Amino acid sequence: MEESHYDEIRPFLTGETLDTNFSFSITHVDVDTPTDRVSFLSELLENKKVLHIGCADHFNVIDAKISAGKHLHSALIKKTEIITGIDLNTKAIEHLQGKHNTPDLHVCNILEVDGDSETFSEGRHYDFALLAEIVEHLDNPGQFLTHLNDTLGHLYDRIIITVPNAFSSVARRAWENGIEAVNSDHRFWFSPYTIARLTTSAGFNVEQVHMIGEEQKMDLLSRAYNRFMATIGSPRRRRMSSRHGTSVVLIATPQN
Repeated sequence: MEESHYDEIRPFLTGETLDTNFSFSITHVDVDTPTDRVSFLSELLENKKVLHIGCADHFNVIDAKISAGKHLHSALIKKTEIITGIDLNTKAIEHLQGKHNTPDLHVCNILEVDGDSETFSEGRHYDFALLAEIVEHLDNPGQFLTHLNDTLGHLYDRIIITVPNAFSSVARRAWENGIEAVNSDHRFWFSPYTIARLTTSAGFNVEQVHMIGEEQKMDLLSRAYNRFMATIGSPRRRRMSSRHGTSVVLIATPQN
C-alpha cells in the first residue's frame, strides 16, 4: 500500500492539536473510485486472508442480497484465499450455514474475547480485519475499536472500516426534502475526517480513505440526458462525483 498524507494531519487526528474551524482537504481522500462497495472490497481483498467481523447482514435481507450478488460475505468467499466470518446474530449465522452452506462462520461477541480466549482464527493470521457497515451500529464504537486494536491486533496486519457517507448524494437529497434517510439501527453518521479521528483515537494509524459509490445526477438536464442515453442503449450517464458516494472506506494499521 502506498503512503498516504495522513501523517501530515496526525496531530489533529490524535487530539494533540485542536482547531475548532479545521479545514480537512478532500485531497487526502481518494474520490476517483466510482464503484460499489461489494466490487471495491472484492477487488481489494482478492487472494487475501480476511477476518470479517459482522459478516452476516440483517436476517431479512440475506436471501435477496445473495440472489442479487450483493451479499458482501458471500461475494468475498469467491475472491479471498481465506475468510473467517464472525457475528453476534445467531439467527443470521445459522441461516447462512443451513440454507447457503457458508463455511467458517462463528457466533461471537468481540468484546468478550481476547488474545487468549479467541478460538475462531484457529491459529491463522489475517491480512485484513474487515468491519463493513458495522461501526455506525455500535453504542460505543471507540471502545469496540480500541479493544480490537489492543487485544486482537496481533491477528491481522490491517483493518478496513466502511461506513455510510454523511455527505452522500442520497443523504443530502433526502435532507433537502426535509427527511433524514437512515437505517433505524444506526447510532452515528460519519465523514472521512470523523471516521479517521475515531480510528486514530482507538490506536490505529490511518493509511488511506476512499469514498465509493456514485449515483446518476438528478437535475433536470442530467435526467433528460440519462433518459436519452438509456433509450438509445448507451451505458453512459451523468453521475455525481464519488465525493458524494454512499460509503467511506478507511484502511489502517494497528499500533503494536
